[in-house]
Amino acid sequence: MNKIISLFAVFCIAISLLGCGGGGGGGNPVAPPAPTFDPALRNDLPTVAASYDSLAAALPDSNGLSASDRVAKFMLEIGEDFQNKAGTLASTSLKDITLDRLDRYTINYYTFIPEKYTKIDDNTIEVTTYMSISATRKPGKEGGFDGTTVLSPSPVVTWKKYGDGKWRILKGLPYLSDEVSF
Repeated sequence: MNKIISLFAVFCIAISLLGCGGGGGGGNPVAPPAPTFDPALRNDLPTVAASYDSLAAALPDSNGLSASDRVAKFMLEIGEDFQNKAGTLASTSLKDITLDRLDRYTINYYTFIPEKYTKIDDNTIEVTTYMSISATRKPGKEGGFDGTTVLSPSPVVTWKKYGDGKWRILKGLPYLSDEVSF
């Protein structure tokens, strides 16, 4: 009986040291699961919530659209006055870089989940946004990325309500190579 108890104790310690049992150890080497969609955003601003769903569905190759049609669908959610991190107008740059990436990579999935939003004023919100991208370099194409990346920390994306009543992204969407690893 003592041997069974000793073996059980060793087993529990081993599991604990591996990070699976809640104590000590090195933790889980697998990335944490994606956060849940901010229910307040879905409730308070359902059109912005729908835009997040549209953004996530626009880029993957599995949606059956051509690269140019996928970029066009994606850009519907981007303001004409979209700014890069330097504050420079960049909607054309975003469009061109996204099209170039779709030419070089198969987008397996693009996760775009609002974690928390903050109302700045009646026409502006900031949304902490979880982003994960899985891409595979196409045969014969150049590029250093092949796999999945999770942006950390989650970027804060600024949404603006335009004169037509539609919310679009104004800034905070990472897209340059020094912001996104592919």
